[in-house]
Amino acid sequence: MVNEMVSGNETIRNEVIAARDSIVFLLLAGTSNVSLNPGISAAGATTELTRLTPVVDSEIIFSGNCLSLDVPPMTPEGIPTPAIVTRACLDRIGVKVIIVDAGLAATPKVPFISGNIGASLDPSIERALPDFQKALNFGKYVGSLISGYKVVFLGESVPGGTTTAQAVMKCVGNNFNTSSSLPSDPEGEKHRLIKKAQQRLGDTDLKADQCIAEYGDYMMPVALGISIVLQESTLVYCGGTQMANVFSLDRMLNKPTAKRYVATTKWVMDHRPETMKKLVESENLIISNIDFTTMPHQGLREYENGHVREGAGMGGAFALYSILNGNMKALYNDISNLYERLSS
Repeated sequence: MVNEMVSGNETIRNEVIAARDSIVFLLLAGTSNVSLNPGISAAGATTELTRLTPVVDSEIIFSGNCLSLDVPPMTPEGIPTPAIVTRACLDRIGVKVIIVDAGLAATPKVPFISGNIGASLDPSIERALPDFQKALNFGKYVGSLISGYKVVFLGESVPGGTTTAQAVMKCVGNNFNTSSSLPSDPEGEKHRLIKKAQQRLGDTDLKADQCIAEYGDYMMPVALGISIVLQESTLVYCGGTQMANVFSLDRMLNKPTAKRYVATTKWVMDHRPETMKKLVESENLIISNIDFTTMPHQGLREYENGHVREGAGMGGAFALYSILNGNMKALYNDISNLYERLSS
C-alpha cells in the first residue's frame, strides 16, 4: 500500500520520491479508424468527434485549455474527458509534459513531437499499421530524447484503443476482454469487428509484432520503441487494459531489464479485474483510488457509475500526485474548477 489513495508496491513510491526532479509525463495521442464504427467508443460525443478527442486531450494536458474545440471532449452522455484530471494532477506538482503524435488525424495547437505516421487503419478492412516499423523507430527516437529521466510516465489517448488492444491480445493468445469507456461494454460490437479482422487474415500464424501490425494502433509500437531505449529508466504505463496489453507485449518482445509498472484506476479494476491481473503481476500494478462521489458536477460524479473509467494517463497522473503531494481536497477543487472553466 503506497498510501490510502494509491494501492501498489511500495517500491514505486520510493523510486518516485527519489527521482522527484527527474520525472517526465508523455501523452501518446493517436487516432484509429476503429473509433468510426458506431458504438465502439465513448471518447467523443459522436463517432466523428472521436478523431478530435486525442488532439484536445493533448491541448488540455499541455496548456490547460481547449484550443481545437470550444469545450472538453465528452461522451455521448456528456461525461468529460479524464484529461482534465491528468492536467490538474500534473499542474499542481509541476511535472514536465511532452505530447507525442502517435498517429493523430489532426494537429494539436500546442507543441508536440511527431513522426508523421498518420492515423491507424481499421483492421476489419485492411492492415491496421502499414507503417509499423516507422512507428517503432519513432518510439526509439522519442526514447532517446528522454533517456536522461529516471522515471517516465506514459499515458495514452486513443479512441477505439480498447478494441484494437483486445484484437492484439487475442492474436497473441491472451483471450481476455478489455475494458471500455462506456458503462455497458460494447462486447458485441468489439467481437464483430475483431471476427471480421480475423476473417481477413484467415488462419495465418502471426508473431507478436505481426499481430500489432495487423490489428493494433500506432500507440503500441511507439510505446514499445520508447521502452526498448529506456533500459535504465523506470517506466510507468498509465492506463487500463490498453496499457496492460502494452505492458504484456513489452515483456514478450523487449524483455526489459528496468522496472515496468502499470498505473490504472479503481474503476478499471472493478470492471476487468481478471484481465488486469492476468496481464500484470501484482507487484507491477498501481491502483489509483479516485473518489468523485462528492464532486459538485454531475459529469464528474458519473465516473463512479462506470462512465469513462480511465484514459489520458489519469490513473498514473493521480498516483504521481498522491505520492508527491497528497492534498486531495486541493486536487479535487482544482479538477472541479478546471472542468467548470473549460465547460463554460
